[in-house]
Amino acid sequence: MTATAHEVVATVIAGLLLAAGLMVTLRMVLGPSTLDRAVALDALVAVVMAGIGLQTAVRGNAFYLPVLLVLSFLGFTGSVGVARFMALRDEAGTGDVDESQDTGEEGGGDQDNGAAGDARDAEEPGRRPGQGPREAR
Repeated sequence: MTATAHEVVATVIAGLLLAAGLMVTLRMVLGPSTLDRAVALDALVAVVMAGIGLQTAVRGNAFYLPVLLVLSFLGFTGSVGVARFMALRDEAGTGDVDESQDTGEEGGGDQDNGAAGDARDAEEPGRRPGQGPREAR
């Protein structure tokens, strides 16, 4: 019994997807930063989607196509959510590394207003500490 060209191609693609999945999982486990892990998780979702697409193509059954749609939606919203979280974390100044310390520049344009600035931030609801004074209307 000889394999057809489609079976050979599907087997090669499945092997490549398995290798990609293992490498992405390794990056997700070892990744030095949260952003590395988030990108690896997004890539893992893409590899799983490719595997489901391969199974659908090989079997000729469109049963799993809605699963691909759901996974693509979850992957997109997860990536946007992580990017938003990282942007807010960087804006708040709670990141792992402050790059401005090496250059001697002040980070993000925030000025240290001392105790008066902290009291003003506490008095204004909806303002985050270190966000600076509101503009006069």
